[in-house]
Amino acid sequence: MPDADTLLRRLREDERHLQALVTLAVDDLMSRPVEELVDPAWLSERLVEAMRSSASDKRTREWIRGRLDEVRQRAGKEQGTLAQRVSPQLVRAVKDLLRRPYTPDPALVRAIIDHRAMRNLIQDLLQTTLTEYARKVQEPTRGAVQALKSSPLGRSRLAQLAGAAGVAARVVGSEVERQLEGRIREFVDGAISRSIDLSVTHFCAPEHARDVADWRADSVDVVLWFPVETWRREFDKLDPEQLIDDLAELLVALANAEGFTEQLRGLLEQAVREAGGATARDFLSGSGLEEEWRPHLEALALERMRAFVATEGFEAWLRALAAD
Repeated sequence: MPDADTLLRRLREDERHLQALVTLAVDDLMSRPVEELVDPAWLSERLVEAMRSSASDKRTREWIRGRLDEVRQRAGKEQGTLAQRVSPQLVRAVKDLLRRPYTPDPALVRAIIDHRAMRNLIQDLLQTTLTEYARKVQEPTRGAVQALKSSPLGRSRLAQLAGAAGVAARVVGSEVERQLEGRIREFVDGAISRSIDLSVTHFCAPEHARDVADWRADSVDVVLWFPVETWRREFDKLDPEQLIDDLAELLVALANAEGFTEQLRGLLEQAVREAGGATARDFLSGSGLEEEWRPHLEALALERMRAFVATEGFEAWLRALAAD
């Protein structure tokens, strides 16, 4: 039976033993059914208990504040744009996904668009546009009178008549303009619903799906090519202190929500049932994912094991085990 010194030397100097242990551990994890790895009742209760404990602890709020401050400080030091920090391959993949044509359900689009904020926007847009157009229609008449008065005929009887007519026109025009603005308001009130109908039809029409898809994808460029400073200022507009309070209150509300533990447990139980005794390897079978990430996982685990067996604590534990 090797003594503690021999075992330590083998573990620290020959990585084949640590590698074999890591491989055994990963194989065991991948081969166990999901129902052995997850106990819905225990896990749901522990998660909710942890959330409630964190929500009632004042340190949680300070922790959130610290993380937000770190983000703001890093953003304050950054220059340039987000595009300079994001992989072009990732950007292309995201834009390709967003650029796929998609025709949404009109009922869903209407439920989103037909809102007070959207109705106010359409009202302001139509009323401002129509009122400005009505005023511009009257500009040629006023301009003609002014041109005549400033011409060589400005002191003639014709100019005087034109001036009088201009005064009358302004008086009448003011009344007409007032009535016209009232008519415009009436028209706009009835046109809002029609505008929403047209918006829904436009967004849901198959012939517009490509344009809308391009709009979604091009929005990525807008986000990426604005300076980081712009986004930092936008973040500051959210009132970081209020954001901290909101996040803390969200955590409290979620942790104390009636029936939340049972709902979480139900979701976990459903996931376990649907697994049907399958293992993690069964779930990943055919995807190629295990072959891709397993070498990286084992390399990371080996690195941590190498550092762990080199500690004095592990050495003391192994010597105590060998002594027994």
